[in-house]
Amino acid sequence: MSGIDFDCRACAATHLGTDGTRDRPWPVLSFAVPDLVLRLAPHELRDAEITDDLCWIERPEGAEQYVRVSMHVPIRDDPERRMEYSPWVSLAEEDVLDILDHLGDEAYRTVYPGRLASALPGYETAGPVSVLVHSRGDLRPLIGPDPTNESPLGRDLLGGITREEAELRIRAFLLR
Repeated sequence: MSGIDFDCRACAATHLGTDGTRDRPWPVLSFAVPDLVLRLAPHELRDAEITDDLCWIERPEGAEQYVRVSMHVPIRDDPERRMEYSPWVSLAEEDVLDILDHLGDEAYRTVYPGRLASALPGYETAGPVSVLVHSRGDLRPLIGPDPTNESPLGRDLLGGITREEAELRIRAFLLR
């Protein structure tokens, strides 16, 4: 396959012939909001606070919290390349507050249990996938596989996917 062309929302430039290398990275497959937000009724949206990286939804049964994270899927047999997603995860309230309390603390590292809250192309499942969310100071938290949950996503986070599979997923994502 030839490189991938795309219009970047982050820098407002058109990137031509990207191949997943450091000099010509593929686009990050980013999700604007957690999937649940897309299903909220207008009156429920009034009880939601959404920023670029946090989503807090007040409900009668309790609040729901979501954090945007980074996820890197390695490309098999090619350590220079990786496919990047920026999905949302559901976390416990105390974990979100802990992340906020430690923003800017480069020395602070911990892991939170979470559930994927974005439907990722190539990882259609019957329900939310358990993941581990690793804090990284000022950087977005990073998803890692939950070793207690065997899933295609966990397998790919550890073992990678082919370059062809990555390019097919990226192209499909850009067409939606």
